[in-house]
Amino acid sequence: MNWWQQGVFYQIYPRSFQDSSGDGVGDLQGLIQRLDYLNDGTEQSLGIDAIWLSPFFPSPMRDFGYDISDYCAIDPQFGSMDDFDELLQQAHQRQIRIILDLVVNHTSDQHPWFQQSCDPDSDKADWYIWHKGKQPPNNWLGCFGGRGWSFNAQRQAWYYHSFLPQQPDLNWRNPAVKQAVKQVMEFWLAKGVDGFRLDVVNLYYKDAQLRNNPTDWFRLARPYDRQRHIYDRDQPEMHSLLHEMRHWIDAWPERMMVGEVMLADAGNSDLPASYYGQNDELHLAFNFEFLRAPFKASAFHAIIRKWTELLGSENWPNYTLSNHDFCRHASRYRAGKLTQSRLEILAALLLTLRGTPFLYYGEETGMPEQNVKRRDLQDPVGIRYWPLHPGRDGCRRPMMWDAPLNTFTQGQSWLPDEPVPAHSVTQQQQDPHSLLSWYKKLIWLRKKTPALHQGKLRLLQASADVLAYERSGINAGRTERLLILLNFSNRTQSTSLHPQALATCLLNNKKKDERETSAESLDFHHGRLQLQPLQALVLQLQDDYPLKVYV
Repeated sequence: MNWWQQGVFYQIYPRSFQDSSGDGVGDLQGLIQRLDYLNDGTEQSLGIDAIWLSPFFPSPMRDFGYDISDYCAIDPQFGSMDDFDELLQQAHQRQIRIILDLVVNHTSDQHPWFQQSCDPDSDKADWYIWHKGKQPPNNWLGCFGGRGWSFNAQRQAWYYHSFLPQQPDLNWRNPAVKQAVKQVMEFWLAKGVDGFRLDVVNLYYKDAQLRNNPTDWFRLARPYDRQRHIYDRDQPEMHSLLHEMRHWIDAWPERMMVGEVMLADAGNSDLPASYYGQNDELHLAFNFEFLRAPFKASAFHAIIRKWTELLGSENWPNYTLSNHDFCRHASRYRAGKLTQSRLEILAALLLTLRGTPFLYYGEETGMPEQNVKRRDLQDPVGIRYWPLHPGRDGCRRPMMWDAPLNTFTQGQSWLPDEPVPAHSVTQQQQDPHSLLSWYKKLIWLRKKTPALHQGKLRLLQASADVLAYERSGINAGRTERLLILLNFSNRTQSTSLHPQALATCLLNNKKKDERETSAESLDFHHGRLQLQPLQALVLQLQDDYPLKVYV
């Protein structure tokens, strides 16, 4: 089985992780300083296996790195190429893989490719999507607001941009564009990078005829969300391109691609599943239906079952609950004093499912979403839509290393740095019952347990409030069976699980005494296991005991 199937990924937004220079912006040297926190080879560290780095390439920062002006260099505010080489070397020394954000649906308008494309006689004239005429050719809009077409005075033509006007879309129908992107990938692969996260991968191709998107005029939403995006994304040519890109990357041993698939419908898991192909397109694709699920066992059960069925036996699932574009799940699922227990349930779910988990920096301490005042906003989405939409700055705040004085930077932070003591790494490292300690226990258990990092999954019958599933795999030549029970409710739940079925309790988020590890520490009443409110259990089953769980 491949490393990217077994490992735990950790997304880092470099601007907000650790600043080493004092300019208030996180950088590569700062990240190097924190690698031992992520994985020093011992269970005192978090134990992650791979880092997904959001962009650190040269950029005018109109969209904070997702508007790239040079794909093969480092923006000076993040460091130098020597710093990146050191990061790669130090990470690999700790058995941490590095994957990069590949943002190739669009570039910055300051990229030399676009600058040359503005000349109709240039050899890059057809590298972007242009239309010559008095008006734009269709009704396509920009995801960040406004129309999707802007007029370029130099060329006297319109160019298309899925996002900001400063982010013109590449023309993937031009073979030269494909070849240029391949060369970018090969540049980083040759350096030793372990893979790529493909930004908005389903937007690469647009309708060749530039037809209008249908509009639902009666839908209560902003204009962009009223459109049915059938011509500005998800074109059939995308599958042949991904097949070709898979061939490129598979030529390099042990490399991988994970794709971000933009969803118009939050419940459309079929779309990201389709971009796996038959294990010959993306290695992994994010399923945002899982991220958007309500805090209900029945909801997660349905989404997991659907996702598993859609992918079949050929493709490998992955799961995530937070990233740089969404409100942090610590705030989405908050419930007053019950919040930590809820987060423990979700961490257990994320790290015991069959599939690759992706964590977002700070989630291991329950780092919350923090509002940013209007005068401090940086995100173009928040600036445009304030106060109707707060933007994405709240989920990109500096990592809470310490509190009340944070060690993220010695300067003025690029976003307000207001650490919460209860969510600081320093405070939680000293508490064996903290959320950070729970994440460490889960990750290190996952590492040493084949049933968890590569085994089979069987969803079990349970009540609407309890999520129950079995994980099984071969360990030291024998079949190992684990039972995961997650009580999503605030009430005690009774199960028909008999104590004789259990070999031991591997993890229990409600145990009072750190020495309690055996099944005897659990609450059985008349031969029935009683689940405490918001209890998460990872149980090892007896090899020969039939498993029936009814809750």
